[in-house]
Amino acid sequence: MNAPPDTLGGGPAGTRQQRERPSVGRGYSRFVGAAKRILPGVAVLLLLLVAAWPRLQEIVEHIHVPLPRLDLTEVRDLRMVDAHYTGIDRQNRPFVVTADVARQNPGANDVVSLEEPKGNMKTQSGGWFQLTARTGIYQPQAQLLDLFGDVNLLQDKGNVFQTSSAHVDMAKGSADGHEAVEGHGPFGHITSQGFHVIDRGDTIIFTGQSDLELLPHQKGQP
Repeated sequence: MNAPPDTLGGGPAGTRQQRERPSVGRGYSRFVGAAKRILPGVAVLLLLLVAAWPRLQEIVEHIHVPLPRLDLTEVRDLRMVDAHYTGIDRQNRPFVVTADVARQNPGANDVVSLEEPKGNMKTQSGGWFQLTARTGIYQPQAQLLDLFGDVNLLQDKGNVFQTSSAHVDMAKGSADGHEAVEGHGPFGHITSQGFHVIDRGDTIIFTGQSDLELLPHQKGQP
């Protein structure tokens, strides 16, 4: 009669348990060994960090990273490139005001600052009249244009007049200035202390002390 298999030590189950126990024990031993080496190093690192923290804080406080500064005035600045304003005068004739750059005044809705402005209108006789300057201020609702710096008044007849400032009423088709004026064209050369434009540029009246030099009329000219 055969003896029953030894399920605790000599059988297959016992043999498998004996094989698994040493592998588990070796893994746990390695973990414990690694922990013994790592934990002291971490503790030392923390102690060094605590000791050096006041010095590190001073260094951080003295480090200034340059950041882009945001100008709130630029945020509020409504800027339009190649601005174009059109309107109709009191006699239902169109006019145009243009500028390289237009900026809306934050404090006044009906005031626009202009760079390189131009005002164009048709004359009563069917020609054109143009005013240009370095800077200007335009009031779209009132249709008033103020020009400053290197103001030029140009007629389609070939006449050009220069002054320092001008006030233009686009609705009336008139303009005036109270600073020195110098002009030239087919008629000759003129200087004066001021000017007044009426009839949308067909007529220019020179005010104050004026000096006119007329060119001799040539045959074939009207």
